[in-house]
Amino acid sequence: MILAALVVVELFTSQGCSSCPPADALISKLAQNRGQVIPLAFHVDYWDRQGWRDPFSSREWTARQMIYVRSFALNGAYTPQAVVNGSRQFVGSSASAMQTAIDEASRAKTIGSIAFEVARHGAKIDGSVRAQAPPNSDVVLVLFEDGVTTKIERGENEGHTATDNAIVRRIVRAGSGTFTKTISIDADPAWKKLGVVAFVQDRTTLAITNASIRYIP
Repeated sequence: MILAALVVVELFTSQGCSSCPPADALISKLAQNRGQVIPLAFHVDYWDRQGWRDPFSSREWTARQMIYVRSFALNGAYTPQAVVNGSRQFVGSSASAMQTAIDEASRAKTIGSIAFEVARHGAKIDGSVRAQAPPNSDVVLVLFEDGVTTKIERGENEGHTATDNAIVRRIVRAGSGTFTKTISIDADPAWKKLGVVAFVQDRTTLAITNASIRYIP
């Protein structure tokens, strides 16, 4: 039996963007049926000046999007933007484009290997990672949270209530090459439904060539 490769879907979104709710819903649907597909929602901060500060937004997530903007030679950043396995980008609310990209990525050959375990100890997520990444690649860990409901009081989505999933809370570079190491990630005690994604990403092409996921009780 040939197993399909795991596929990482990154969505760049904001609660302040009126075009984003359909994309957020698509990501939530993927999150509720995680298996082959691993969704991650990066809430950017450039919409925060438009009347509503997204509580999940970060300048760091905007910086990550800008890396893709340069890689894909785009004129600028936009939301909602989806990037599949670091190799294909499109408007994140397009279910058809999403499915096509996922199908294509699932047939790609996996490169590198990742094995890791994580557990929660109060305000820390502790664990260990054993990985083998090809040259010019990094092993990246992402802490995410599911199921957070927000009443949006201002901005383009004023009056709406959003329940977001796959919210990126932390991202750290674990290492490169072949290594085994312990890890510790800060986690606010208020964050409840957490998980960690580990993936191998090429520094030049940004292609994600392997991925794994663990849920934290």
